[in-house]
Amino acid sequence: MGNRLRHLVLLTCITAATAFGSTLATADTSSPPDHAGLKGEHQRHKGQRGPRHFSKMARELGLTDQQKTEAKALFEGGRAQNQPLFKALQTAKHELRTLVQSGSTDEAGIRAQAAKVATAEADLAVQRAQGTRQFLALLTPDQATKLKAIQTKRGLNFRERIPCGEDSTK
Repeated sequence: MGNRLRHLVLLTCITAATAFGSTLATADTSSPPDHAGLKGEHQRHKGQRGPRHFSKMARELGLTDQQKTEAKALFEGGRAQNQPLFKALQTAKHELRTLVQSGSTDEAGIRAQAAKVATAEADLAVQRAQGTRQFLALLTPDQATKLKAIQTKRGLNFRERIPCGEDSTK
């Protein structure tokens, strides 16, 4: 009986692997994925954490009503300004992934596309830095100090959860 069960499990695994592999092989990679229909966490880009995050941050920093209004306007304007940059980055990454996965040995083409990805990431980094500078201008010196402490703490917590360069098999 044990031998029959092993064969059944093995056959099930092989069938599942074959079905999954054929699904991947027929996946459409001709255009970047469209995330417009997704809800919740999957819809948001890094840096767009939504109203709960803003409320918590405003409470921790002790923002006034005027600061909250100005910050919301600043974040909404930044989101609208960054949307084309996010789209360009998404497209550039998709094109690079497609080129790499095609099996092409066109090193110059891959390097050129990787440079486009880097340029798009740099454009976004500049926009984020400008938005940060504008947000810091809204804060009092005490609030700016609190923000730096919060960012440091959250950065440390993130690095503790995802160790870089360490052996995760320990």
